[in-house]
Amino acid sequence: MREKKSSNKSNLKLFVTILQKDIKSEIRQVNDIFSVILFGIISIFIFSSAYNTINLGIRMPIEIFITQIWLIIFFTLIFVMIKLFVQEKEKGTLDGLTTSPVSKNILITSKIIFCFILLSFIELILVLFSFFISIPSTQTLNVIQLLYYVILGIVLPTLDLSICGTLVSAISMYSKNRSFVLPLLLFPIILPITSPIISLNIKLLEGELLSLVLMEILFLVAHAILMFSILILVSEELLSE
Repeated sequence: MREKKSSNKSNLKLFVTILQKDIKSEIRQVNDIFSVILFGIISIFIFSSAYNTINLGIRMPIEIFITQIWLIIFFTLIFVMIKLFVQEKEKGTLDGLTTSPVSKNILITSKIIFCFILLSFIELILVLFSFFISIPSTQTLNVIQLLYYVILGIVLPTLDLSICGTLVSAISMYSKNRSFVLPLLLFPIILPITSPIISLNIKLLEGELLSLVLMEILFLVAHAILMFSILILVSEELLSE
């Protein structure tokens, strides 16, 4: 029993150490994050300006607003994926991690959480900026409805995308044409969840009951579990030449 607790503490310490390494490395390359955020902000500004030019004085419908936000997030994920395994491989630090006694599952899980943190930070800025620029025609949500939207409409899809991004990044890190392979592999993986994510966000912002979005929630949860299971099962092969 003590050995099991000691092993769990050791694994947790390794997980935290790897996650801290990735976060500190990203902070040192803060210009990369700013460039991704700038790409998203410019995209939102162009989209909103085009809509306002055509529809003067009309607030953006919630359907268009949500589609705009998540379309930009999907493209942003491609930039984030490069920072997971691709850059580790190019710098040579991945070889040190894979040859160390660190479990492959711990390494994979730390990358998923790192991707989730990075993507969530970018999403927070883009969503706040988009609400200010696009001015969608949303109704006022109470605290409970807002909490449901944050957890189910943003956190759950972001976690699913982080798992998908980690899987694609691990698969493509040995490829020569990564800029071509990354979006090519990502597209069929996230295509099934694009409609549920957009539909879930629209219904939650419209104040729909949870019973009316249950199918979307279950689909996203099932997809996340499936992708995570695949990632764990093939982690040994993915992290070895």
